[in-house]
Amino acid sequence: MIVMTPALQEMMDNLKITNSETYYHSIHVKNLTVKMIKKMKALGFAEYTPFETDCICKGALLHDLGKLGVENFVLTKETSLSADEWENIKKHPLHGYEMIKNELTEDEQEIVKNVCLYHHERIDGKGYMGLTDIPTYVQIVSVCDVFDALCSDRSYKNGMSHDKAFALIKDGKAGYFSRSIIECLSMVVAELTE
Repeated sequence: MIVMTPALQEMMDNLKITNSETYYHSIHVKNLTVKMIKKMKALGFAEYTPFETDCICKGALLHDLGKLGVENFVLTKETSLSADEWENIKKHPLHGYEMIKNELTEDEQEIVKNVCLYHHERIDGKGYMGLTDIPTYVQIVSVCDVFDALCSDRSYKNGMSHDKAFALIKDGKAGYFSRSIIECLSMVVAELTE
């Protein structure tokens, strides 16, 4: 069960008002993360305690709160971003963590922090910070983030089918993820398209 402080709930409410696309994306990422964690456990790739699962899901829900610090016209821009706009977007993981860190319990801190800060990192080092040693639970949230972003309609693009989005991820055209992550995602996608 995800426990939200009043301040965290207020931030999520503010996100819903200012950028509903990002708000609903966050909900979808959290829901996909739950499905991925179940598949990871069923296949023996990773198993998390109920508390760890709650922390991972909390991180998934809060992962894009830093976009509250990005001007809405940048988030919804229909043309290419300028270099400065892109640099501003790339700072949202750090801004988001700075916003929430004092609202987390000491026990939640590490997992939620890692999800918020590193959800754009990839195992090939081509993420925002260039990290390659990314915890499996962060990869789970990351692939859910990418998958939902590809499938969702945005002001600047139409969403694609689940199958097409999965193919891009599997082929490494939407970032590189571990074999176990791809295998679990394939099963989640199959359930979504049933």
